[in-house]
Amino acid sequence: MDVEDGTKAAIIEASIKLFYNKGYRGTSMPDIASECGITPAAIYYHFKNKEQVLWSCYENLVEELNERVIKEVNKFDDPKAKLERFIEIVFNIWFDRPELSLLQAGPIADLSAKRTFQYKVHRANWFKFVYDLIAELGGSFRSDEELRFSSLILSKSLSYPETLIGEFGYDHEDVSEEVKKNILVMLKKFYVQALTGERFPG
Repeated sequence: MDVEDGTKAAIIEASIKLFYNKGYRGTSMPDIASECGITPAAIYYHFKNKEQVLWSCYENLVEELNERVIKEVNKFDDPKAKLERFIEIVFNIWFDRPELSLLQAGPIADLSAKRTFQYKVHRANWFKFVYDLIAELGGSFRSDEELRFSSLILSKSLSYPETLIGEFGYDHEDVSEEVKKNILVMLKKFYVQALTGERFPG
């Protein structure tokens, strides 16, 4: 990676963290420049405006999500092992990399009106991956409607871990590894049994 590419990557990563912590509207270009240790002019060399920075953040986060989830899950051949690994990664990823929640945040959703094609492609690819994951199991969910419904439920339930954690009376930002492990086991048990009809061990 050359200096220019390195600077651009640093701007994107700093912006991701600032947008997550301060919000898109609460973050200025000088804020991003300060975080990177560069001048605002250096940012404008790479990006036309803050909206373009945000969209680059979106594209990087989508690529990161694909790398951390899809490529990792596809290392397994057994459909049930794929499902269990998918549940584990997606549940844990929001604790390891909370900035990925920007993919569900307002500013990016607002941009989708202008970036309809790219946004729809990303969503379609993600749900197609989950759809195929469930279809490979050969369980009781086999019709197109059932597979679309179950892939939506699986994706949505794992995308908001703070809701699951909160139902057990814990703060998702300060929850012990033991509690997360126990909830993860319950999630795996529920989905493996629901989607395959097989009993989950443990």
